[in-house]
Amino acid sequence: MRKCAVSVEIRMSDPVSISWLPDSVLLEVLSFLSVRDLIRSGRVCKRWKRMISDKTLWKHVNLTPYKLNSKIMWHFVRHWLRTSLQTLKLKGLLHSVKKQEYLTPAILQEMAKRFSCLENLHLEQTSLHSISYDCFPSTLKTLELSQCEIPMVWFNASSNQSRSLPKLENLMLNNVSSFSNHHLETVCSQSVLKTLFLSGTYRVTDIGIQKSLLFLKGLQHLKLQSCNITDIALHLIGCHLKCLQTLALTNISMTDAGLACLSSIKTLEKLWLEYSIHLSSDSIIAVCVTLPALNFLCLNGIFEGHGSIDEIKKKLPNCKVTC
Repeated sequence: MRKCAVSVEIRMSDPVSISWLPDSVLLEVLSFLSVRDLIRSGRVCKRWKRMISDKTLWKHVNLTPYKLNSKIMWHFVRHWLRTSLQTLKLKGLLHSVKKQEYLTPAILQEMAKRFSCLENLHLEQTSLHSISYDCFPSTLKTLELSQCEIPMVWFNASSNQSRSLPKLENLMLNNVSSFSNHHLETVCSQSVLKTLFLSGTYRVTDIGIQKSLLFLKGLQHLKLQSCNITDIALHLIGCHLKCLQTLALTNISMTDAGLACLSSIKTLEKLWLEYSIHLSSDSIIAVCVTLPALNFLCLNGIFEGHGSIDEIKKKLPNCKVTC
């Protein structure tokens, strides 16, 4: 059954206007409210308060619109967030005048005790200098850091742990400027990653890719954007990552020779080659026709205003080509 989008205006001061809705439908309506509105809705009437306490409303929580400090964070952890919490998105004040810390080792330890289902943690504009990697809940499968600061020695497990995050499968970093080759090698050696996204991590070079690939045999999704890598890294990727399903290469210094190395990844289904101005249409065609599973190709910023795209589309009839 196809879901239809329905626009509903909720007047929290007048619960009678939608009191006729059954619990299942009201719960669906409440799921579209922000965290702030959910909390306010709990004050409307007893029925709404009971509905707001439903665990399904608190599986995926986004707190990035709000300015947080440690006191507010403690209040959320103790009084609002439920044990069913699976995804949590947080934003700090790293680039503001008041650089208040909202995450502390004590808060993370309390989260680890209370939220046994927490699998996805997204941190934005957060300083992690005072927080050890060991403090994060061991249940995490996805860790995403955007515009965060990390110390030079991070991702290291303590002496009594072989792995700090034993279940970590997905690691995404966006504009984490201090992330280096050492960080990459360390986290890859301690995790069995399926997804690795590195965007704006200019300290990552061919050497870091080389040392990390030994631990990434099962990697399925790889994104490298604005990293300091060359054809050497592409050669290594083609040799070692035989399970890749998606590969995104954006603003990377590569040539036709490096692209040719990807022809050995027969499992590749989706490929992004964005802003790689040194690639030729003949080379792209030569590589893509050897990839039997390829069904999507993005060439954004390469052949704008040229007829090469039409030729590529003609040679790849079973692949959606965008630019």
